[in-house]
Amino acid sequence: MRHPSRRGAGFTLVELMVTIAVLAILLAIGIPAFASLIAANRLTSATNELVASLQTARTEAIRRNARITVCPAAPTATACSGNWRDGWMVFLDQTPGNAPAPESAADILFRGGPSPQSITIIGNTNVSSYISFTADGASKLLSGAFQAGTVRVCSTSAALANDRRARDLVISATGRIILTTPTGVPSNCPAP
Repeated sequence: MRHPSRRGAGFTLVELMVTIAVLAILLAIGIPAFASLIAANRLTSATNELVASLQTARTEAIRRNARITVCPAAPTATACSGNWRDGWMVFLDQTPGNAPAPESAADILFRGGPSPQSITIIGNTNVSSYISFTADGASKLLSGAFQAGTVRVCSTSAALANDRRARDLVISATGRIILTTPTGVPSNCPAP
């Protein structure tokens, strides 16, 4: 009586080494592309969250017939701070002539952020500390003058090229938010 051959029961050392080599080549090609995908998704997510917050603030200003302000603030802060990356709060601004701040915790409508570590959010001079919408949907400074400016959402990740690194949210004097993609933005993510 013959016993079946055990020759087909496993892998040879050569087959195993070829499989590992092919896997290493695929990983070497795929990991950089995957890092770029992750960085691009983080940038898109942070941009979309800020755009949604600004659009909601504008809508609430029109709906409530009152000034609604968006300012940088840490997740538990009750006052505005200076860094958009730490997060932001949207609040009913009942004293628009003063520095932007909610009178009470009940005035805070919602919060956004914080952004991932590799994401920087910075505004130019007119929108660096707050963005405020009036009852007609226009963006205005606390003094009553029109407020227009640009907020840049930017990734410091080396996985993204300088032409894909940033998104600019252009706030027009009418309160409209226009999303643009600037080119040639270096990895230090300068202000717009």
